[in-house]
Amino acid sequence: MTSSSSPSLPDTVERLAASVVGLASRRHRGSGVLWRPGVLVASASTLWRLSTVSLVLPNGEQAPGEVRGVDGGTDLAAVSFDSGALTVAEHAAGPAPRVGDFVMAVGREPSGLTQASFGHIGSVAGEWRTWRGGRVEQLIRLDGGLYPGLDGAPVASASGQLLGMASSAFSRHHGVVLPVATVDRVLDQLLAHGRVQQGYLGIAAQPVRATLEGAAVDGLLVSSVVDDGPAARAGLRVADVIVQVGGEPVDSLEALRDRLQVGTQVPVRVSRGGQALDLVLDVAQRPASRCG
Repeated sequence: MTSSSSPSLPDTVERLAASVVGLASRRHRGSGVLWRPGVLVASASTLWRLSTVSLVLPNGEQAPGEVRGVDGGTDLAAVSFDSGALTVAEHAAGPAPRVGDFVMAVGREPSGLTQASFGHIGSVAGEWRTWRGGRVEQLIRLDGGLYPGLDGAPVASASGQLLGMASSAFSRHHGVVLPVATVDRVLDQLLAHGRVQQGYLGIAAQPVRATLEGAAVDGLLVSSVVDDGPAARAGLRVADVIVQVGGEPVDSLEALRDRLQVGTQVPVRVSRGGQALDLVLDVAQRPASRCG
């Protein structure tokens, strides 16, 4: 039961809805939340391949929006528009989400009507990677799916504490919440570059147990090297085993990606025929046409 000193559920929905706009495209409909003045966060799945989108504001009026960037790995998109007097969603820190917590997702239909869905958090865990390769700071999974139009909607607690943005892109049966920390990090990249920069060495590799100067080590076996890529220019060869990057061990592709910062030089230690070899690689931006 809600105490007299705390806001009622309808009041909380109304307050959150003041930051929510509807998105109407030919293929999809979704919602978005005003994350920063003039900048809307929405679902990349809703806006894929679009450069502009029609936005439905809380007062029912329509406004044009410019898609500044999308990241399929985290299903996040940035849209800029004239937000006028719209309210930016509050990001104040609150208690850590727990399994069983009551939550709500608030969206806006193309007609301008507010819609809301209520449920609970079904699972909470640490950092994870989506099946599309995106890094997400915390797993917050809902106990059910999302209604049509709620992709991109803000998800908040009963008191209105913003947890993040709703997405159905990573599970057929459960919606997930992309947490505030992930949205902030990805949004910075989208506004600056139009996409999330990802380090690129120009190799394909797989985890392996190898030998380095007589000792067993975990590493990444290089199975192919792109001609004239950063790895090839540094002298990395097929059958080399990468065991350290930046002085830290790497035993998975995720660990490798996390140590690659675009535009930097990174020291790499490999096992070549069981002997240690140190190389220095220039980390490039992954070409848009490549997935490895």
